[in-house]
Amino acid sequence: MKTARNLVALALITSLSGCGFFESDDKQLLEQAWLDKDQQLKEVVEQIRTQGIDAVAKSAQVGSVSACVAQQLSDDPFADLVQVEGALVESAKVSELLASIESLMEQEISFEQVSSLLQKGADAAAYAKTLIDQQGLEKGLASLQQMAQTGKEYASEDLGGHFQAILLQCKTEVGEG
Repeated sequence: MKTARNLVALALITSLSGCGFFESDDKQLLEQAWLDKDQQLKEVVEQIRTQGIDAVAKSAQVGSVSACVAQQLSDDPFADLVQVEGALVESAKVSELLASIESLMEQEISFEQVSSLLQKGADAAAYAKTLIDQQGLEKGLASLQQMAQTGKEYASEDLGGHFQAILLQCKTEVGEG
């Protein structure tokens, strides 16, 4: 029964997201401005978003910033979320974002609740939608649940700061920063 509710809730959110109800243009613009400051990091992020982390890890030159970022993200419980535009400047604390996603997955969604989500800003829905679009419903749900279980050590960090630290650390380690 719970799985059926999850499917209905996420299908509704996905369909509304596709209609443009959940947009975070401000975050996307802020992220773009941050990435525009460093072309190399911008390229790495774009590669990851178009090809996936595994493909970048396999194709990146050993010792490059791309290889470092892909390796760091391969070990990161939130790696899948880096593919959501705006994630690099997401100010929500990881614990709050995961709690919102979990709450969203646990409830039966009605139109009143969707309205409430729209009024609050639906970052959790945007992240859930992106993962489900990329991985399919079952795998997307599994990824979200895995993040909630393994991400405790990063709970007090904001998501964007977490990703920016990984990118900048790689740039420094490779000696190009």
